[in-house]
Amino acid sequence: MSSVINVARHLALCVAVAILLGGLDGQAQSSFGGVDPDPSDPGTGGRNMINGHIYLPNGQLLNRKAKVQLTSLRSGTLFTVSDDNGAFTFRRLSGGSYQLTIDAGKDYEIATETVDIIESGTRRRESTGQTISVQIYLRPRSVSTEKLGTVDATLVGIPQSAAELYKQALNLSHDGKNKEAIEKLKEALTVYPKFVSAYNELGVQYMRLGQLAEAAEALRAALRLSPYAFTPRLNYGIVLVKQKEFAAAEVELRRALERDDRSVPARLYLGRALIGLGKYADAEALLRQTLALGGPEANLAHRYLGALYIERGDKAQAIDELETYLRLEPKDKDANQIREIIRNLKAKN
Repeated sequence: MSSVINVARHLALCVAVAILLGGLDGQAQSSFGGVDPDPSDPGTGGRNMINGHIYLPNGQLLNRKAKVQLTSLRSGTLFTVSDDNGAFTFRRLSGGSYQLTIDAGKDYEIATETVDIIESGTRRRESTGQTISVQIYLRPRSVSTEKLGTVDATLVGIPQSAAELYKQALNLSHDGKNKEAIEKLKEALTVYPKFVSAYNELGVQYMRLGQLAEAAEALRAALRLSPYAFTPRLNYGIVLVKQKEFAAAEVELRRALERDDRSVPARLYLGRALIGLGKYADAEALLRQTLALGGPEANLAHRYLGALYIERGDKAQAIDELETYLRLEPKDKDANQIREIIRNLKAKN
């Protein structure tokens, strides 16, 4: 009888670990917000966020910093600088109409984009705001036709038809029409086979449908075209974690972190891979470092540490981490299951 009870307990713990490590699922990256660099910045006094990525004319992510300005009539002007992967974020924004202005240097035209954050009365009362994702495509600065020289390959523009198909795919994805988005992305890639962003987005759409082999193939294609691009590297690592190819996932996610060592999703998925490999000490150190970065995204590290300590047989620390997680994220969709896991851990042997 005792052996049957022990087997049942072991299975229950395995289920608990699976639940706890599932908290990040569904967060493949079309765009990234990253860790909040300045939690004290009031923004414009709201709860909304703009996440943006800046792309070169050929569809690859901008691989250097650019000046980004956000202007509204009501709130004035905010400034930031994109990271080395072309990503930028404005946080704590109130509803309204904003204009983004991107200055990527002398090689490119100044780019502008209007972003409208529409808040209903219901949404204003919600505890969390909206996240608006924006893709900015740079255009090469016009040069005199009398000036001869070699054209930089990165300044070759994406065909307008391919860019339009890509935008249609993003809109379809936003509406939850993943299969239709995939067809548009395939059309875009037929027009322009070197469209890195389209391959990345294709991988994301396949991932959302659970078609992991197809997702991996699309992301490998993106990486063949742009080996140093952060976003497809991260997404490829995510696919490998989902496929339980933990050793390969560790390699890819560490390479992603070489490009952006403050990426919380990359750290969390790497933590999952390390736990899957039984590298508990490495996973623990990584997740503790992730918590030190701060920000709401990092809260999941408490949940993952709970899973790690369950695997390691340290019930007291597992309980402490999971209770901390619930204090920080009381409305988590898995909150009731996590409370049940805590109750089971506290139960007498």
